Amino acid sequence: MAGSRGLRSCTPPRFVLCAALVLLVFTQPGASSVPAWSRVHRTARDTAGGREHGSMMSCERVNNFFSSINVTVSPTAQGGALEQGPVCGGMCCDAETERQLQAKASKNFERLVKHHIRSQRGLWETTANLYKDYLLQLTHQSENKTHVLFSNVYRKMAPLSREPIHDLYETIRLHMVSDRPGDDLELMTRKFFRNLFPVAYHHAIHSDVLHGTERSRSSEAIVSNRDFHGDYKNCLVHTYDGLKPFGMVPQKLASSLVSSVNAASVLLRAFREGAEVLLNLEEVGVSAPSCQKALLRMNYCGSCKRYNHLHDKPCVGLCHNVMRGCLIEFVGALNKGWSTLTEAIVLLIRTVRSPDGIEAEIKSLDVKLSNAIMHAMENGPQLEKQVEQACGIPSMMPSEYLADGAYDDAPQTPTAGSKWSFAPNNDMLQFEMTIDKNKDLFIQLSTTLCEDEDYHPTDEDCWTGSSLSDYTQQVVTTIGDRYNPEVMYNATATVSPHMQTLVDRLINLKTAVNKAYAFNTFRGDVDNMQSDMAEGSGDSYASDDDEDSDLASGSGEGIGGRSGLDLNTRVIPPMRDMVPSKGISASSSWSLLTLSTIVLSLPPLLLHALSDRASRH
Repeated sequence: MAGSRGLRSCTPPRFVLCAALVLLVFTQPGASSVPAWSRVHRTARDTAGGREHGSMMSCERVNNFFSSINVTVSPTAQGGALEQGPVCGGMCCDAETERQLQAKASKNFERLVKHHIRSQRGLWETTANLYKDYLLQLTHQSENKTHVLFSNVYRKMAPLSREPIHDLYETIRLHMVSDRPGDDLELMTRKFFRNLFPVAYHHAIHSDVLHGTERSRSSEAIVSNRDFHGDYKNCLVHTYDGLKPFGMVPQKLASSLVSSVNAASVLLRAFREGAEVLLNLEEVGVSAPSCQKALLRMNYCGSCKRYNHLHDKPCVGLCHNVMRGCLIEFVGALNKGWSTLTEAIVLLIRTVRSPDGIEAEIKSLDVKLSNAIMHAMENGPQLEKQVEQACGIPSMMPSEYLADGAYDDAPQTPTAGSKWSFAPNNDMLQFEMTIDKNKDLFIQLSTTLCEDEDYHPTDEDCWTGSSLSDYTQQVVTTIGDRYNPEVMYNATATVSPHMQTLVDRLINLKTAVNKAYAFNTFRGDVDNMQSDMAEGSGDSYASDDDEDSDLASGSGEGIGGRSGLDLNTRVIPPMRDMVPSKGISASSSWSLLTLSTIVLSLPPLLLHALSDRASRH
């Protein structure tokens, strides 16, 4: 109370005098140069265990601590009666006690390392599943969007196109998620267009006019319910390569699709195998004697020498040196491979998710398929002459599959809503940042382990491995440092077969990631160069700059704002049930396409009425 009253008496006028008195007390001759707050902190720390600084615990209390961690102590462990162990040299531990403590320290180290690795593995596995599910969902939405486009724009083609479209998307999905896909994606893509040619030629290109009669609604029904003879279809398929009815669209699409899908497949594989490498690290253990002894000295030798383990904790510098020295034997062989793999994966992620990557490719696939048919329609008259020269006049036959109403079951609206699935942008960015931060995973691991509350936060007045003082040894900065003062570097140590398998796996995976990144970067440069050279060419893909304004925009409006199919300003062939006549010219096709874009923006009911009127006339 007196002290309290004394402090209260230091009113503002007397503050200068009080401050001078305090300063005088703390700067008296002979006083320690250590700051007063530090001395107070140490006094509190030393007396928290009920002892004065420098006093020791009894071996009986030490033995109680050892018993609590399931370490059996010799009954003769009573001060000097005990033969001291060879590592710690403390009066409370004999050789058998040290052996048990060393095993305990090694197990605890392994447990901490595996816990940290397990948390990293969880991040890789979660990201792998998240991005895989997102890409698969995109393919299903894109497939449905393509069916809707064909049902509304190429109505007569829709029934015969449905299965080939599904097969193409299934092949894409298989290539993305499988390490060993069955069919070659490029061959399947070209096969799709080859098999689509007879269908497109019959229902969108060939003018099957009833000679000598006026085309009527009834005659249109007769024509639409007839199909080419099987021999004639075979002729169209076999002359496909020479005719090139779709121009360069199939080749460009196959190239961009294969490279983007392969890059996504390699990325998903890298996610999976990176997680598997971390999983296999759980089979690794500590075996180097120098590491085991260093762990013993750091964690338990203080107790063997009767220091209180609750307060006299290992110095943080000692912890870093021991942890990094032990980690080189535990996982050091993987450190370089893991670091370079991480750097490569970050680059591949940015390539896969770029405007030329798999996401944009899948979202624009319906338009690119439509562009192929559009190209054939533009060159319809010339193409018909070439087909007649190669295959003759088509022979027709009734088709039950194309009977009235056979195509009415085609999807008219998307079944999965009108918006693209939300991209996991935040999750992917967080993954990039985390693995980039931890690309030197095991250096970061040593830092993380030493931040535990079992270790002293500084190198002052702490357990140094031999005494309670300040830690003055140099702290190594890498787990491979040969001059570690705590753990002897073994230059002749061999990598275990299990670890060598993991090292080889990282090397192979890094090679695949680098190859996918380099190939897509090269393709992007070539595509840009070809785009500049072929500017204005009819074979070029429609611009996808309006991607954010279509399904991904959330507008939910398609043709007339109802069907959910958003075509916006993309170039789409005229929406008609009948095929163009032979009289149409390439020069007038663009006017017709422009008109079709306007027509497609009309409400469905009005659009249907206009279509009926056009058919009657």
